[in-house]
Amino acid sequence: MRSSAADRNVPTARPAAGAAGVRPRINAAFRLLMQVRLLMAGVTLFVLAVRGLSWSTFVMVLCVALLSWLVARHVEEIVPRLLDHPLLVALDLCVCFAVLAVCGPSGPFFLSTVATAAAAGLLYRWQGMLIVSVVQIAGYFVTLAFAATRGDAGTFQELAGQPAYYPLVGFAGVALRRLFEDHAGLEEARLGAEVAAAAAEERARLAREMHDSLAKTLRGMALAAAALPAWIAGAPERAEREAVRLAASIETASLEARGLLTDLRDTTITEALPTAVRAAARGWAERLDVTAHIEVSDDADLPLRHRYEVLAILGEALANVERHARARTVWVRLARTGGEVVLTVRDDGRGFATVPLEALARDGHYGLVGLHERAERAGGALLISSEPGAGTTLVVRVADPSAGATGRLAEVS
Repeated sequence: MRSSAADRNVPTARPAAGAAGVRPRINAAFRLLMQVRLLMAGVTLFVLAVRGLSWSTFVMVLCVALLSWLVARHVEEIVPRLLDHPLLVALDLCVCFAVLAVCGPSGPFFLSTVATAAAAGLLYRWQGMLIVSVVQIAGYFVTLAFAATRGDAGTFQELAGQPAYYPLVGFAGVALRRLFEDHAGLEEARLGAEVAAAAAEERARLAREMHDSLAKTLRGMALAAAALPAWIAGAPERAEREAVRLAASIETASLEARGLLTDLRDTTITEALPTAVRAAARGWAERLDVTAHIEVSDDADLPLRHRYEVLAILGEALANVERHARARTVWVRLARTGGEVVLTVRDDGRGFATVPLEALARDGHYGLVGLHERAERAGGALLISSEPGAGTTLVVRVADPSAGATGRLAEVS
């Protein structure tokens, strides 16, 4: 390339698509539980400060608060270790029930231990949750017995009601984990259906292109080759011209076949739209040694079917630049504007005089018509502006369904 394709990453406003799965949801729920436990530790310190707070109790509750804060902050690193080494939960139980023994089972810190039961159900499902709940109930009655030695008589709520919270809240954690798994399964099935639908559409497109381009080219080559012996015998000069045309047709057929094979091998459809746009634009610029300025925002992603159409528009737009524009520089920009994703492809090439779509279709020029149809299938709108000698600008705007965009798309100026 004359100058390497530069891309500037716009700060992200949301994660890329594609982060779907059970683990991110588990991490988010686990972080929330740790934040609840941190809040309960703060409430405990406030209540004990009113009643009279010793330094040892303050340090113990503060340690639990700091531990909860650290776990919530680094949940992506800690959750995998808890899954691989469940015995680490025993350390947490020992610390929590040591604090509960000091603060008393009727205090607000009890809710912090209940959060651990929910976390166990979330991480370890039924078996792990039941084991942790049994250990918690045993530890609870130990702390209750310790409180009785200090003269605190246990109420019915303390003897029967509070211990029941452990398996009940643990069950809620298990149910939440199952809900996450069901939702992830539905997301995976939806993604598979979208991939299958996109593949079917691509097969239909390739069939149309083979019929409209490669098949017609091969048919013309066959007719020319069949007539070539007669021309050699009767009109050698015409035979020479036809042989040159036949060689050019063979080269054209080779390029068309190579393009179709490239489309068949294309795997960028399963990648996030920003990643796929960068890869497509860079690869095109490096192959043709054209200066390309690529500006991609990482939050400008779309659902799979919309993503497929946008990538196809980009590919066809760059192919048109290659065939017709004779451009030295190309600008590719992908950005999010409100609830819309906007793709812009601009070149400094020859340009052309724009005509209405109806005239293009009537004259058999279906390339630009196909671009507009793709944009409409994606729920968007496309505008091409060009003048002879002034380059060409293509802008496609697609509403992101996940952003709740409604109404007509704004006109492109």
